[in-house]
Amino acid sequence: MLQLYIDRGNTALKWQMLSNSTLVDEGVFSNDVPLAEGLSSLAKQPLSNIYVSSVASDGFCQQLTVWAKEQAQPLPVFVESTREACGVINAYEEAGQLGVDRWLAMIAARSTYPGMLCVVDSGTALTMDFLLENGEHLGGFIVPGAALMQRSLLNNTQKIHLADKSVGKGLGANTSEAVTFGIEQMLQVFVREKVVEIEVRHNKKATLILTGGHANDLAKGLMNEFYLEKDLVLQGLRVLSKGY
Repeated sequence: MLQLYIDRGNTALKWQMLSNSTLVDEGVFSNDVPLAEGLSSLAKQPLSNIYVSSVASDGFCQQLTVWAKEQAQPLPVFVESTREACGVINAYEEAGQLGVDRWLAMIAARSTYPGMLCVVDSGTALTMDFLLENGEHLGGFIVPGAALMQRSLLNNTQKIHLADKSVGKGLGANTSEAVTFGIEQMLQVFVREKVVEIEVRHNKKATLILTGGHANDLAKGLMNEFYLEKDLVLQGLRVLSKGY
C-alpha cells in the first residue's frame, strides 16, 4: 500500500511516498511549476491514500482533486487544525485558524521529544510555537523570514544590491553583508530571547526544535542547544494520518 503525503507551503510543494512506513520516494518543486508536471512521476503509482497539508488557497485543493480524479487516484484528504490531536491541545480560540503547517510541526515534535518544546519553522515566514510537557499549546509568533525581509528591503530601498551569498558573521564589511548579517542576527536574537522569556515564565527548560528551508542558516548563530529536523510538517502529517 502506497501512501502519498504532500506539504504545500508558501514557495514549494514537498511530497513523500511511503510503503508500510518505509520511504519509497520523495520530491520537491516550486509552486510556479504546474501541478501535473510536478507530480508526473506519481501519476501511475497505485496509491492507496493521499494526505495533504496546504497553506495555499482553495484553488490548489481543487487542482489537486482534479489531478487525482484524472489519474484514477484516491481523493486527497486535506488535513486541518483541530481543537486537539495526538496529544496536542490547540491554543487558538478558533482552532481551524491555526496554520496547519504549525499544527503538524507541533504534533511531530511532541511525538519525538519530551518536556516543554519550542518549535521553530524558518522559511518564507518564521513561526515559533511553544508546547508544555502535557501537550498544551501556549501560542506562538509569526514574523517575516530572512528572504522576505530581504525582498522588502530591496523593494523599498534604492541602491542596495545583494550578493548571491555572504559568508561569515558579525559586522558586515559591505552593504550586502550588512543586510544579510543584520537580518540573520535579528532572527537569531528573536528566537534566543523568546525561548529565555518563556523558560523563565514557566520555570522550565524548553527543547528547541528547528525545521524549514532556512533552519540551517538560523542555527549557525544560536547559542541555545537545538535539534534540526527535516520535513517536520510531513512527519506530523504521517503521525496524524494514522488516526484516519
